[in-house]
Order: sequence, then C-alpha cells, then structure tokens
Amino acid sequence: MDNSNTSPQQSPNNGHTEEATISSSTRSTAPVSSESEELRRLLGKAANVLAEHVARCQAPGARIVPSAAEKEEEEEEEKSGVWAERLATEFGQLAAATEGVGDEIWSEIKRICALATNTWSEGFLYKLYAAPTAIGVVGEALTAALNNNAHVFNGSPVGVVLEAVVASELAALAGFPAETAGGLTFPGGSYSNMHALMAARNQRFPEIKTYGMAGGSARRPVVFTSQHAHYSLEKAAIAAGIGLANVVSVPVDGRGRMDAAALRRLVEESAATGGTPFFVNATAGTTVLGAFDPLPEIARVCEDHGLWLHVDASWGGPLALFADRSVFDYTIPHGRINSLTINPHKLLGVPLQCSVLLVRDGLRVMKEALGLGASYLFHDDCDGVSWDSDLNSNGNAGSAWARRLGGSWDVGDATMGCGRKPDAIKLWIVWRYYGTRYFTTRVNRARTAALGFAQMLLDRNRAADAASSISSSPLGFWRLLTAPASTCVCFWFVPRALYDSSAEFEEMRRLAMCAPDADIFGQRCYDQRWGGATKTLFARMGVLSKVLVDYAQLDPPAPGAAGVPAFFRLPFNNPNVSAETMASVLDCIEAAAAGLLAGGPDLY
Repeated sequence: MDNSNTSPQQSPNNGHTEEATISSSTRSTAPVSSESEELRRLLGKAANVLAEHVARCQAPGARIVPSAAEKEEEEEEEKSGVWAERLATEFGQLAAATEGVGDEIWSEIKRICALATNTWSEGFLYKLYAAPTAIGVVGEALTAALNNNAHVFNGSPVGVVLEAVVASELAALAGFPAETAGGLTFPGGSYSNMHALMAARNQRFPEIKTYGMAGGSARRPVVFTSQHAHYSLEKAAIAAGIGLANVVSVPVDGRGRMDAAALRRLVEESAATGGTPFFVNATAGTTVLGAFDPLPEIARVCEDHGLWLHVDASWGGPLALFADRSVFDYTIPHGRINSLTINPHKLLGVPLQCSVLLVRDGLRVMKEALGLGASYLFHDDCDGVSWDSDLNSNGNAGSAWARRLGGSWDVGDATMGCGRKPDAIKLWIVWRYYGTRYFTTRVNRARTAALGFAQMLLDRNRAADAASSISSSPLGFWRLLTAPASTCVCFWFVPRALYDSSAEFEEMRRLAMCAPDADIFGQRCYDQRWGGATKTLFARMGVLSKVLVDYAQLDPPAPGAAGVPAFFRLPFNNPNVSAETMASVLDCIEAAAAGLLAGGPDLY
C-alpha cells in the first residue's frame, strides 16, 4: 500500500519528519539550513551585542543603575513601583503575539541590556557578587548549549564527572578527608544549606523521612545558628518542618562571631528542656560584617554533644580556601566539620548561580537521608550496560570515587530535586582557564582592597583634622563600625546637619578620629540618627547612580538593648576596584550629603 500521501516525508539529511521540523521562518527573517547554522548565526550576533554591552558598562562614567536615567525623566510622583509596572506593560502581551518577531529580537535584547544593573563596573559594590569572568560567560553558554541534566550519569556524563572533580578539589582545600569527601552543586547557597540541614535531620531522625514531623516522633529537633547568620538557615528550618521556634539564635561576641561558650550553654539548656539538639550552623564570612566564627571551639561543642556541624562559607569560603596565609589566615579544622557550603559565584568570578555543598562522609549520607531510589531514573541493577563501559553509572565499588559518591555516579538521588543544571562545568572551565593562582590573586586583592578602603576613610578624617578647622570638612565625618574582618567594610558618613550644637558635633567627630572599638556593641558613641542619615544618603546615591552600594543594620544583642544604627556596607568582590573608584564612592556619598543640605529631603 502506498502511504506516501498520508505519511510524513522523511528528510534525507537527518531522518526528521517535515511535520516535526519547525519552519526557520518562525525563528528568524533569514532562512537557515539547520539548527547548527542558526546557532552559529545567533551566537555570532550575540557575541557582538554582549561585548558592546560590556564595553559600555565599563566605560568611564557609565551608570550602575541605567534605569535611574529614565526614572529621573518621570514626573515627581512617578515612583519606582509605577516605573516597574510600565516596564511590565512594555514587555508583556506574550501570549497575544501569535507570530515571533524574528531578528527584531535584537533591539529588545539591547533594550534589556540597557535596563540591566551594571555589574561590570568597578562601582558595583552592592551585593556579594560582581561581574563574571569572560571565560565564565563562555562556560555558562556552553552549559546552556549542552542542555545536559546531571541527575544521572548518562544524562550528563562529563557534567557529573566534573562535579565530582571540583567538589573533591575544594574538599581537599577545606581539609576534608580525601577518601570519603564528596559534594554537589546547587543553584545558590540557600539550597546548599537547606540540603545540609535536611540530610542531618533525616540522619538523626530517620522516622521523619517516613512519617514526617506529624508522625508522632517523641523527639523535637533543635537547630543552632548565630545571630548574624544568613537567613537561609531559618528558611531551611521552615522547609524542613522544624519551625522557627526550634531555631536557637546564638549570641555573637563583640566582633560578630558566634560565642562558643554561649552555644554550649544553649545546647545543654535545650536538651534539659525536652529538645533534641542535632545541627549547628557556623558561618565563615557573615553577610554583613564578614565575620568568621571560631570553628575549633564550635567543633568541640558539637563533638561533645554529637551534633552535625555545618559551615556556611558561601561568602568567605573562597577567601579561607584560596588566600595566601599572609593576607588572610583562617583555619578550618581538618575532618571535624560535617559539611560546608561555598559559592564560587562570590569572589571567584564564576557566573551566577554556582554553589557547592561539600560533605565530609560523602554522598552516601545524602542518598540515605534524601534518596528514594526511583527505578525509572536510577538503574542500579544495570551494571555494565551503560554506553561508557569504562566509567559506567555504578563505577568500581571499591574505588575512592565510589566512596565519595555513595556507590554510584547517579548523584541526583542525593538531592531534593530531579532536574539539575551541571553548574560544575562553568566552575571547572574558569578554574582550568585561569589556574589556582588566579583565584588566590583575586581573593588577595579583595582583602587588600577592603583594608585599603577602610584606611582611606580614616585618612579623610585625619586630613580634615590636620587642617585644624571644622570648615575644612563642612559636610560631616566618616566613622568605621569595626576593622574589616574579611572583605566587607562597614561605616557611616555622619552629616554635620544632624547636630544643632557645634560642640556636640565636635565631640562625635573627635571620637571618630579613634580606631573603632573591638566590641561593636560596647561602643557608646553611636547616635541612632546615623541610621536615618545613612538610608537617606543611600536613596540619594541611587538617583545619582554613579556607584551602587548598600546599607545594613544589626539587631540588638539582647531584647531591650540598643541596636547598631544602619550603616553603609561595601563588599569587595571585583578584583579590579581601583583606588580612584574607592575615592569616588566617598565622593558620591559626600555629594549626596551636599545635595541634601542644598534643599533635599530631611536627613532623618
């Protein structure tokens, strides 16, 4: 029977049917012969568009928040929320457009670039990341082009192997035992921390995996984390069903580090009142101060009470692992912590997002705690059937890799998800392209820049003081909250306009000439009005948008005590930040203060 009129015609090139092939006219205005040719054409265009975007971002005077230019053109009552809604309208109506725009997309891509925050500028000192490296962008593009899924070995063989390799290398630098330590990549430190908590919970309370928190367990899980820890631990406790009431906030010392003696006391109090302590989260590089908790002392508490010790080193991990000891000396106690999170997209120049969770005892712990062994994914009974017979999904049961990976290269069962982007590829590419020394130089520069910026603040005050006249610094003075613990600098600019009395201003200014106290909560020279001034100056700088910085504040150390008023916080991440850029940050803050004194909003 002749089915030529009813069966789809086969393509002589690739065996695909004409019905299954999407017409190239729906993708571009110029017909192409294959997906590969269309990709070549589009990537060529994209390379030019993106390179031009980066060049504009790095040009002198480039705005950090380009959208601020459009905001300034709006009416006075046009607030950022309304502006955002207007953009939503501009980019909306996708479903109503039945035909694609083809190559007209490039004008819209350029529009998106123009509206994006400029992370490529030295003046982007806003959050705990900065511009990626150029080779990192290539790695991100490669990951997208491969479109592999790293849940099982055959879904992304090279992605799974590279993930195991980079995790093993990082674990060795962190002092984990080489024979057992493994790791996994996750889309951000919050997910890494959550998986550490979930694994620890199910290991300590295996009944919860089966019956849940409502299953009648006689034990109440309790988590401990410092007052200055990232909020992801509390989020993880919510997700894990532990509840915020069972997350104990451990006091910090005067430098923002977890108080190990207080931790011991709180653990013992919890156990005595019916709780079951099981997990301690220490921090290597707190979000605000950049403080590093004393791990040896905390590890001793955990060992004495049988607790899982996790270290959230999302921010400070690169510094702890790669910095020269003469620049930054911090010891991670070898073999004494259960897990550690490190984010290469912070400080190492890997594109967002890329986080690695390292586990001392390997992925077996994760698979036992979180795995379900779904047979439609994890074919453990197919040993030797994999198309790569030299490195099949199960591997050599006696090898170090098998111990690190929990017996199988199919690693997805160690996570709470299924689809897994192989982010290790871009980390491996950046590391291989530049070498370890590049990472060391990069974090060394970040630490040196933070110390240099702190000194610049003090020098500005001293220069004004040397003039022997308050008129030489009419706008105000600078005050460090504390000496930089790592790569974050926290400070105030105190406008003279806050004070009606010259004598009061002079006294505050005199105190600012001294080095900050070791105890950030013990200082008595804080004025709560500084917080309002900081927020007002920050808002004004956002309008100017020549640099982008941020502010933060610290909660009081105890109920009823006074907190630390809001202050500027600059995380130094970009290794190319120059002394000129640092000076321009101070200049912009002073310019914002000058604009306010000339008739702008109230300072507080």
